[in-house]
Amino acid sequence: MPQVDGPPVDGPELRRLAALGWSAAGLPTAPDGVRVVDDTVAINYPDEGLAHLGLDGGRGYWFDHRARAVVDVLEAATPAHTIWDVGAGAGSMSVRLSQAGYEVVSVEPQRVGAAAIAELRCGAVFCGSLESLGLPAHAIGVIGLFDVIEHLDDPRALIAEVTRVLEPAGVVVVTVPAFPLLWSNADDVAGHQRRYTRRSLDEFMQSCGLTRVSSAYLFASLVAPAIALRTIPYRLGRRRTPAEVMAATQRRLAPKPRVDAAARRVLDAERAVARRLPLPVGLSVLGAYRTPAA
Repeated sequence: MPQVDGPPVDGPELRRLAALGWSAAGLPTAPDGVRVVDDTVAINYPDEGLAHLGLDGGRGYWFDHRARAVVDVLEAATPAHTIWDVGAGAGSMSVRLSQAGYEVVSVEPQRVGAAAIAELRCGAVFCGSLESLGLPAHAIGVIGLFDVIEHLDDPRALIAEVTRVLEPAGVVVVTVPAFPLLWSNADDVAGHQRRYTRRSLDEFMQSCGLTRVSSAYLFASLVAPAIALRTIPYRLGRRRTPAEVMAATQRRLAPKPRVDAAARRVLDAERAVARRLPLPVGLSVLGAYRTPAA
């Protein structure tokens, strides 16, 4: 994944917030440009997980397909081109959204992830949680939670903060792993607390006071391989070590060129179908939700 050109400087979003009375200027800033708000946030995610995802923003078909789907949803949901990527990991979505023309502010609790995002030069980076930033109420237009809430013991607390800081009619875009029936060793090792259906994600977000804009399944074409390679062995009692699971995840997300090219062709066809017909299944759910208008 090529880096975005230019140094990680504060863009219009942070200058806008400064005009509202919230400034990042007083926060401790590391030599790599990361503003460290709280690097002690406890998360259900293995310490070495981000390194296996790729500290270069990731290069495989999976990252690119998810990002294209997210951009499609954003363009349909809002004209805004600024997004706060909360729980940004190692920057796989931050860098792709930046390359798609969005101003991105990344928030990541793991210091190694925040440093990796800073290296990608795709916008301002905070190390901490959304809650730790103390943002003003009703001040943010768009927030992304990409594969975040499934890791949380209490996702309602995060969604409450999201709804507090979002503007009236603001948008939050969420991705989560799909279908509890697909649970496998990979979920155990990744620190997942749950998987969702499209309906259960919609119901959860609506119970938090948000209105559904859209929701859909992604990666339908990968469901059968996931069942065969992960779910069935798990249900038959096979338990791989965390190191084995992480290595398998790394191979899946950074495949050999031939495999990557084939997967991209399949997912391109899936995307074309999804533009006409809703996919009945998938490995992920992608949803967009809106706060009430003023």
